Amino acid sequence: MIFLTHYRTASTTNVELLDDIVYPQKVNWFPETYNRVKSGLVYVPHKLAEKVLDPELLTYLRENPVGKTAFILAAGNAHFAGLNQRAYDTRLSYTYKFLPFTLTQVYAGRIAQSCGDMDMVTTDSSACASSLKVMMDVVNLIDFYDYDRVIVLTVEDGVSNAVLEFFGDSKAVLTEKQEQEGIKPSAFDSVNAGFRVGQGAAFAVFESESAVSRQRVTPHAALIGAYNASERSTNAIGQCEDGEGFKKVIEGALHYSHIRADEIKIVKTHGTGTASNNKAEKSALNQTLQGFIATSYKQKIGHTMGSSGLLETLLLLGDIKSGFVPAIENRTESDSVFLSESTSPPDGLIMSLAAGMGNIYSAAIFKGL
Repeated sequence: MIFLTHYRTASTTNVELLDDIVYPQKVNWFPETYNRVKSGLVYVPHKLAEKVLDPELLTYLRENPVGKTAFILAAGNAHFAGLNQRAYDTRLSYTYKFLPFTLTQVYAGRIAQSCGDMDMVTTDSSACASSLKVMMDVVNLIDFYDYDRVIVLTVEDGVSNAVLEFFGDSKAVLTEKQEQEGIKPSAFDSVNAGFRVGQGAAFAVFESESAVSRQRVTPHAALIGAYNASERSTNAIGQCEDGEGFKKVIEGALHYSHIRADEIKIVKTHGTGTASNNKAEKSALNQTLQGFIATSYKQKIGHTMGSSGLLETLLLLGDIKSGFVPAIENRTESDSVFLSESTSPPDGLIMSLAAGMGNIYSAAIFKGL
């Protein structure tokens, strides 16, 4: 069995309107991460990552080696989005002084060193699915390659000119004009829909059963299994509305985890609230699972891009430990499955879903402890 032994998260419900960009929109962000960025010596994703890189935990990892160790940076992109140059200047504009630091693999190497000796360092740039997609890597490394510890850091520079312009142009994100018309971010709803972009990060440590036993630590959860897949599609940034991609990862995760569909009782959806995702994800869940309840976090903290899958899963684990599964915010219809009201967590397993541009789908199954 694989255990989640330590984790830290950073997300915010703080919302601010950015009105000096091409598509004015509200974001969930930490404005302090942009302090002094125009000097070229302060990098937004690095400042955001500092919120989860707890010095005490890093010291613990260095001083308590357990055997073969891997470090994974799930960043969504091969370089951080703030590098993208734009002809106009906004409060989000900045330029790096040292270009190698824009590369996620260079940053991964630097942070891995602070965690102790590493047998492997790698990165993942699978768009918004990145941090959940690497759960399959965690399973493979521990179950099949004799790793005792896999450390995952997920962070992305999502609140940036490039990202906000892309999502504004694609009309996936809620613009300020839509919000003025009364539309609020939500998912699986006939009135409210869409998402805001958000900043977020997570740091998680997964360890083998033998490593946990030797250290005598108390795990937070168990990672039961994970699966990644794609679907037949002619649009690499779209989704099949019949839910083929989500259906394949749900069934794959169940199969390779040796779990029955009726054992999944709580689902953390991708939940972007776009028309295509509402149809695809809901269709897939209704075809594959039964007796479950579903929630989403993007309405509360924004879409944290490559960080979203793992970050939202860790937030759900914390909420379940506190005794509730949160409602999907801004639902206008009464719904006891795709939750319009918070409820007590049922006994059973948790499934987390994510999707990313490039036709990438991921699912992971967890058990709260």
